[in-house]
This record gives sequence, structure tokens and C-alpha cells, in this order.
Amino acid sequence: MRTSVQRLGGLLVAAGLILGACSGTASPAPSASPAASASAAAASSSPAASTAAGPVELTFWYWAESDAPGADKWMADTVAAYHAAHPNVTVKVVPQSTDTLQSAFQTAAASNSGPDIASQWATGPVLSFVWTGAVSPISDLVPADELKHWLNTNENTYQGKVWAAPMYLLGIGLAYNKELFAKAGVTPPTGDRWTWDEFLAASAKLKAAGITPFVGGDKNGYLGAWWFANVGGQQLDSAQDLVKAVVGNVPFTDPKYTGWYSELEKLVKNGYVNDDVMSLDLDQGVRLFQQGKGAMAFTTDGMLATAITQLGGDKVGVMRPPKWGSGTLADAGNATQSISFFVTKWSVHQQEAADFLTYLHTADRLKAWYAATGVVAADDRFDASLVTTPQLQQMAKFETTGPQVWLENWIPPQLDGDADIPAGQLIFSGSGTAADAGALWERVAGTWRSAHPDELANWQNLLK
Repeated sequence: MRTSVQRLGGLLVAAGLILGACSGTASPAPSASPAASASAAAASSSPAASTAAGPVELTFWYWAESDAPGADKWMADTVAAYHAAHPNVTVKVVPQSTDTLQSAFQTAAASNSGPDIASQWATGPVLSFVWTGAVSPISDLVPADELKHWLNTNENTYQGKVWAAPMYLLGIGLAYNKELFAKAGVTPPTGDRWTWDEFLAASAKLKAAGITPFVGGDKNGYLGAWWFANVGGQQLDSAQDLVKAVVGNVPFTDPKYTGWYSELEKLVKNGYVNDDVMSLDLDQGVRLFQQGKGAMAFTTDGMLATAITQLGGDKVGVMRPPKWGSGTLADAGNATQSISFFVTKWSVHQQEAADFLTYLHTADRLKAWYAATGVVAADDRFDASLVTTPQLQQMAKFETTGPQVWLENWIPPQLDGDADIPAGQLIFSGSGTAADAGALWERVAGTWRSAHPDELANWQNLLK
């Protein structure tokens, strides 16, 4: 999906760089690492075996490193191991840029040519290419007894089929500095989260003690998008409730959809957010917390691990984002499979492509994934004992317990870029009100519906 979680790391290396074991016109294979050698043995007995006897070259447009640093190296090892076990299969990995991930594949889809396997953010972006006929359902290519182990496949399920494969889970927690809490006389929640009123009360105490309660950066708009994904849906009962506003059944100006901006407005006007929030990008804002310059910040697993390293494990805690709303989604988790991998409709090696994606979920590759990235794999066979840091164990529990909805997945990309992101910037910059934010959402949605009736019809189908 195009959620800000994925875009956090900025641009990847230039498209065209080749990782992995390649032959013919592709780059030479790298030497296999010890992990890759072990993988080769596992691959020989895995279900991911090529069905073609002759040479098969797969091109994989790959994106993951921005979410999970270490993913590129893991993929290179994985490709080398797979090639060692299946010498007739060559996988050419072409890393994708965050900013052009969607547009590059749109160009490929328009010409019905390009990669055999592609990456795209879950739900809306994946389904947009399903609707244009560019994707083959992964559930037609992977056995059901394998597919049942993959987590969060509901994010890419449409008309009874699963269209893309997950690899990992990302969720957002609220990290806090125990030392600063103690200085201000703030007690962490007894459960796994605060109510919104408790969050505001703690923020007031922290400010009174001369401590910035919440730190972040919204220069690039992604902090506001994270607030939308974590708090914006708490009055809703399902993701389909959001789709009702997307397709125009109800207005975005209804407080159910955008009333939460009033609460964010209070946070800013009360001085509970760092003054330079609009001068910093999302990751720069998080670094303020990691440097001990703020009491709380949104965090991914990787960001939390960095904070623990820099501040010390005894100073860092994590809770779920505060509860504001009373809808069913107020109690849902926020983990998403983030990027999804799918087989293209035009590939002449669809089964071989699906076999390779299945290999990514073998026991050795799941273990190697966590060792390389520190990010939980989207598979119920992932060995949770590999997560040994208590705070990261807590995050893993947040990400794998109960229903999970990342709300940003459930809006068209145009609404994300032209409404979600700038609406948050209106509030953080103080240049607009909650009412302005709601009006912006409604205006952009109306423009999108008028300009894209075909897309509108597809989104309406999500309500059936």
C-alpha cells in the first residue's frame, strides 16, 4: 500500500540494480552467504519447486528496504539459495523507488509487459491493478493449505480470491520515555493503552514539567496520515464504513469521519507537539524521541529498536495509540502487511513466480527474514521466540492479536495524496481547522468520483 509506513525510508537505490542469482543477460550471481547455503538445502524439499524443465527467468520489481532495512540483503541471499536449488530458475530483482512505485507499474500495466512479480501497497493500490486486469490471483497458484498460514491476506481479498502475497507485518505503537514520565509524575497505563482523556492529561503534566509531550515531523505529511490511520477510524465499525464515504454514500464532513481532527487540533494548540513539527519529515521527528527530546512518539518496530539502543532499554516503553472513539475499530489493531507481492497477468511463468513467493515463507527464510530486518513475518509459522526484547515482544503481540485494520489502505491513492496528507498538514501548521480538513476530504473525494467513474464503480463493489 501507499501508506506512510512504507514511504518512510525515502528512495531506494536506482531502478535497474540487480540483486540475486542471475544468468544470461542478467548480472552474475553473488556468492551465497551461509544463510543462503542453508536455504538452498531447505529449498530442495520445499513446495516452491519450478514446474518448468527449461530455463526460466523471472523479473521481480521489489520494494521492502524502506520498511525493513536489511530486506534487500535478505532477498539477495534468498534468490541465490533458490537458484542453487533450482538452477533452471533465475530471479532478477529490480528495486523500486518509493515515489514511483505506483506510476512505474501503471506504465507496465498499460503495455501489458514488465515484471513477472511486482510489489504494491496493500488493498487499494493492489486492487486498482486487479481491476485493470494486470494481476493473477495468487490463490489460484498457491495451495490452500499453504495460503492459510499467510497473515493479513484479507487486505487483498476480492470476490473470494486472494490477489497478493504478504511478507511481513508493520504496526504503529506509541513509544514513551520512562525517565521523562517519572520526572513529570506521569504513570504509564495499567493496560496496553490510555484513553484519549488520559493521554491529554499526561500531556498536560509533561508540558508543565518543561517536557515536550509528543514529538514528530509532518513536513512530508506522513505524520498526519499516521494519525488518520490510528485515530481517524475509531468511530467506524469497519473499513467498509470508510468506503461508504469514499463512494459518496455519506459525506466526509460527518464528524464520524473527520471529527477526530478537532482532537488533533487541541493537541497542537495546547502546545503538546514540538514547535518545529512542520520543519521535519516523519523520520526526523521520530529521531527527536530517540535522542531523548520528547516524551512520546509514534513508532514502528524498527524505530523502537533504535530508541532502545540509543536511550537504553530501561528508559523505553511502548503502548498502543490512545483510544478516542467508540466504534468497533477503536479496539482493532493497526498492523498491515504493508507491501504486497503479486504475479502479473502477462507473465509466461506464473506458476514459477508463485512458487518463488511461496519459498519466501519457508521456515528458513522466515527465520532469516527476522535476523536480517527485525520485522515480524506475516506467517503464523513465524517463530515468536526469535523476538527477545520485551518491548518488541509487546509490539509483536499488538500486531498479531485480534482484528487488524490500517485505514489508509482503504482510500484511493488520490484521496491519500490530495486529502489525507494535506489535511493533517492544515492542523499541524495551524493554517486550517478541523472543519477545513473535513471540507478538503469531501472536495477531493467529489473530484475523484467525477473524474474516475470506472474506479468509483470498482470501489462500490467493495460494499457488496
